[in-house]
Order: sequence, then C-alpha cells, then structure tokens
Amino acid sequence: MARKRKQPAPLASITRTDLEWVVGGRLAVHKGPSPEIVNGLKSLTEGVAVLGQKKAADEAGQKQMMSQVMQQMMGRRG
Repeated sequence: MARKRKQPAPLASITRTDLEWVVGGRLAVHKGPSPEIVNGLKSLTEGVAVLGQKKAADEAGQKQMMSQVMQQMMGRRG
C-alpha cells in the first residue's frame, strides 16, 4: 500500500526583517550576541575598570593629603 503524500505547506511571504538573517540561501541561526556587541562590551568594561582605578588612586591621594594636613595642624598645636 503506497503512502499518501502530505499536502505541502502553503507559500508565505517573508518579511524584510526575516530576510536580513538569510545568508547563502539558508536561514542563518545566530546563537548569542553579535561580535560587534561583544567587542563593544569588552571596551566598555575596560574603560570602566580604568576609571575605577583612577578614582581609587585619586581617593588614596586625597586621604594621604588630608592626613598630612591633620599632622601639620596637630604639630602646630603641640
């Protein structure tokens, strides 16, 4: 007994946004963020780290300066 052939799915139009993902005649499956986003996040992370280190160094310098001022004031009183 021969199998009955299934009816093919009706043709549907493809939207422009879906067409943007078509590469080489096949739908390109992207897993994860694009490389541009990854690179952007890396450089943003590096920039934030540099700013954090600069802020920590500035705060340490301010604390040291304040300590010296306090020592000078105590020396003048004593």
